[in-house]
Amino acid sequence: MKHKKTHSPKHQIVTGLVYLGRGRRKRLYLRCEDGREYPVAPRQGIPVFPGDRVRAELHRPEWAVFRRGRRPTADVFEAQVIQVTERTGGVVLGRYQSSRQRAWITPKDAEAMEPLEVQVRPDIPEGAMVAVELGRNPAIISGKIVMVWENPDDPRAVLEQVIWEKGLPREFPDSVMREAAAFAEAIPAAERARRMDLTRLPVIVIDPADAKDHDDGVSWEPRPGGGGRLGVHIADVSWFVRPGSALDAEAIARGVSVYLPDRVLPMLPPRLSGDLCSLLEGKERLARTVFLDIDSEGVVQGGEACESVVKPAAGMSYEEVWAVIEQGDGRHPHSATLKAMDALAVKMRARRFRDGSLDFDLPETKVILGSNGEPEKVALKKTNRSNWLIEEFMIKANEFTGHMLAKKGLGIWRVHEPPDLEDISELDAFLEGFGVKFRRGPRSRDVDPQDLQRILEHFRGTREEYVVHRKVLQAMKLARYSEFLDGHFGLALEAYTHFTSPIRRYADLVVHRLLSGGEDGRYTVRRLGEVAMGVSLLERRATDAERECIRLMILRYLATKLGESFEGTVSRVENMGAFVELDGMGLEGLLRNGEMSPEAFRISRDRLSMRGGRSGMTVHVGQRVRVILARVDRENRQVDLALEG
Repeated sequence: MKHKKTHSPKHQIVTGLVYLGRGRRKRLYLRCEDGREYPVAPRQGIPVFPGDRVRAELHRPEWAVFRRGRRPTADVFEAQVIQVTERTGGVVLGRYQSSRQRAWITPKDAEAMEPLEVQVRPDIPEGAMVAVELGRNPAIISGKIVMVWENPDDPRAVLEQVIWEKGLPREFPDSVMREAAAFAEAIPAAERARRMDLTRLPVIVIDPADAKDHDDGVSWEPRPGGGGRLGVHIADVSWFVRPGSALDAEAIARGVSVYLPDRVLPMLPPRLSGDLCSLLEGKERLARTVFLDIDSEGVVQGGEACESVVKPAAGMSYEEVWAVIEQGDGRHPHSATLKAMDALAVKMRARRFRDGSLDFDLPETKVILGSNGEPEKVALKKTNRSNWLIEEFMIKANEFTGHMLAKKGLGIWRVHEPPDLEDISELDAFLEGFGVKFRRGPRSRDVDPQDLQRILEHFRGTREEYVVHRKVLQAMKLARYSEFLDGHFGLALEAYTHFTSPIRRYADLVVHRLLSGGEDGRYTVRRLGEVAMGVSLLERRATDAERECIRLMILRYLATKLGESFEGTVSRVENMGAFVELDGMGLEGLLRNGEMSPEAFRISRDRLSMRGGRSGMTVHVGQRVRVILARVDRENRQVDLALEG
């Protein structure tokens, strides 16, 4: 995580929100009201927990002060908490311990948080992992045990602990379930009559084979002179989830669906997310349809949006679609349509990248669990042109609706701002180590997406491809939702929104309401700003949880492979050694200096290589290596490696 650099005088009093940072050594940070951030001083006597609002005094830590004739380290400050002004009642996980009349927990992140007193529970064994709900009174430092894991190392328990730590929602309230159960299967006649009837249009729904919800379907109507009419049909969740309902309150509290290795935490109850809202083969469903008129070169010439009723003709997996496209099986009832859509998507994709959209080739990792919850296999998610087909069509539909909102002057857009000057300068220095320079001007606004796309293409297919693509991605800002139309840098688009996944994203649901015009009076710019900020934070929380669960399962898998050989790529070099990204794992391991050669190593000025002082042995970023898995520390999320041979 990047923390903002600060320039603050000593003894300044600040206020803000405490949060737990990410990384190998977790610690607490204070995010001030003005956006500045400081690490919280450890072991300060006042128990502080994530979610607390505090007053703090800024000071230099001991290691940064003047001593031995050396100048103080500039601009290095910690926040010494002097008062907790508000506790949010969050949850802390830790090991239960007791001694006669007292009991306490040692938090999992013991370096960041101090022990917390809890009620004595004779039924809880010593060392069990517990979840403690903090009280809201700043003057009382205690909590209530709300969950116990007697076997905290069980794989399912490990994932449940992440759910509790991140504050993810678990069960749906009874009021929400009752509202969902009240909907009938059949579409009301009055609602059907006012919509465009597209039930005879051959809509094809394409999703992963294990998908639990089905937001979108596509159709293609070719025209004799070339080109045709592309239909993007999206589940009309807004008809079911009305403002002011219990369903709506729960959906906005969840913000997004969360996809973990062993379960899905849906934004909507299964009755809606997996059934009544989902576009299922042969079932009539309410939809929002965008029709795009496309010429023979794949360029959108116009379009329209409408409320519709669809009846998907086919539900297919990406693998099934690819088999039809690749094998040319003309016997499949939708073979001609799928091949035509494939050819269209290829043209759209090529044009999008020519226009500057960034193409990162960073494969995602998937963990396959056994019936006991243990990871049986770790593999890269395979993609092919069937994935491109849906990706390109959804991008076009999102862009089209983004422009529709722009004309209305009211909306939630998906924005991606240009990278900061500091990050561009760091990337520039990194690329110079490879003899490459891309920056056209001294400020980040002078960087065009096409400049970065040229860099990505320059390294495509080389041994440095992965580390360079990841470094470019790290220089990018995170995309977010906004009530203002600020463009999308990564896609090189002026107006872009999220319209295509209302079953799993609340922002899309709001976009649907705004497009219909019926809810404009409810949404002001200020209210849309609150929604945008809220769902952006909830999206970040979900992403963090998903990545954390995958990492924990990969570490669990690797712990069964000690002594085995792996191939990987050196991703960075540090004083302690070289970090190696293991093939197919999406995870780094540390190759310590002593494991490479018993000598001192010197890191190059550009920090792209290190060289042994005696042997001259050189290790450089992008180098392919074969290593032995030496140690896996699951608690501290660390992997140690040794050179093979």
